[in-house]
Amino acid sequence: MNTKTLANHFFSERSFSLPTKAFIFFSSCAAFLLLNYAHQTSHDEGRLFLYVLYLIVFSVTFFSGFIPGIIFAVLSSSFAVKVFVPEIREIVNVSIAEMELFPFIAVYFLIVITVDWFRQNIETLRKQLAENEELHAQTRRIEKLALAGEIAAGITHEIRNPLTVIHGYVQLLEKKCPKESGSEEIFKLILEEIKRTNQIITDFLRFSRPDTPKKEYVQLNEVLETVSSLISGEGMRKDVDICFYPTLDIPPLYLDRNQFIQVFLNLFNNAVQAMPNGGTLSVSTLWDKNKKTAIIHINDSGTGISPEVMEKLFTPFFTTKESGTGLGLGICQNIILAHKGVIGVESVLGQGTRFTIELPAPDTSPD
Repeated sequence: MNTKTLANHFFSERSFSLPTKAFIFFSSCAAFLLLNYAHQTSHDEGRLFLYVLYLIVFSVTFFSGFIPGIIFAVLSSSFAVKVFVPEIREIVNVSIAEMELFPFIAVYFLIVITVDWFRQNIETLRKQLAENEELHAQTRRIEKLALAGEIAAGITHEIRNPLTVIHGYVQLLEKKCPKESGSEEIFKLILEEIKRTNQIITDFLRFSRPDTPKKEYVQLNEVLETVSSLISGEGMRKDVDICFYPTLDIPPLYLDRNQFIQVFLNLFNNAVQAMPNGGTLSVSTLWDKNKKTAIIHINDSGTGISPEVMEKLFTPFFTTKESGTGLGLGICQNIILAHKGVIGVESVLGQGTRFTIELPAPDTSPD
């Protein structure tokens, strides 16, 4: 167990940063020593110092945690004994006035217990608020996607119909125009742009209204092997070595095989395109027994992603490619989220990128 872990256990799991918790604790230690010194030089101020200790015990417990609070409650109690009973005497000889010592000591420990309970409830409430905000954000996102889906469904047919007509007439004109007129390249360009426009419409419809997953039990490694073989030709053409390191103890996962072929194809293609001068695409799988989660790492040795681009990576229609739609990663993310998984990315500019996907195994067999 390292020093930071020990410090976090000592100071409890507060939402404050470790330096803040340590600063409050050691500052309070310094204040306690200062009060001790002041009491030695001026006994008349002893009771006033005891009230100041209430504030210190409260602050330490609130900011630094239960254990530091108990430590200061004990220190404050010892200070109270010195104030009320300056000389060591038998308890039977303690005067009625000196009995005031015990309420002071009781309040020190009561402050610790009360403040710690209060702080724990604040921490719980803070987490619940964060979770609620995340749920609200997801709800807003789903509502926006639903609206986009309705719009997409409405305009898809309206746009595709004239596109189909245009495509057909362009092909007809291409056949009738003499090739020596130099129009062949123009027709080719028009047809490619029509095809690209149609693909943008398809991607947008898929992004805004994703298909319901058709789940079945599949072997994750088998899916990755299939995708690796599909991309191998492109890898050889770009001088990219594709290495697969499977973990064999991953149980079957309940997911849509075709959708995940689409996810991995997209990520593999992106990785290959990020290595224009060749490189290595390494794919590995792991199994976390504690979380019952399959983990997929997709690493490339390409150009990497800048921090500015990383912030917008999953933003719809954001792309750094001239011919890209900016929906590929968004579609991948939607598919993974629909399977209760998560996707993350790390990148170092000029060194490469790693995508990490976590997919939970089903707790029980589906009906």
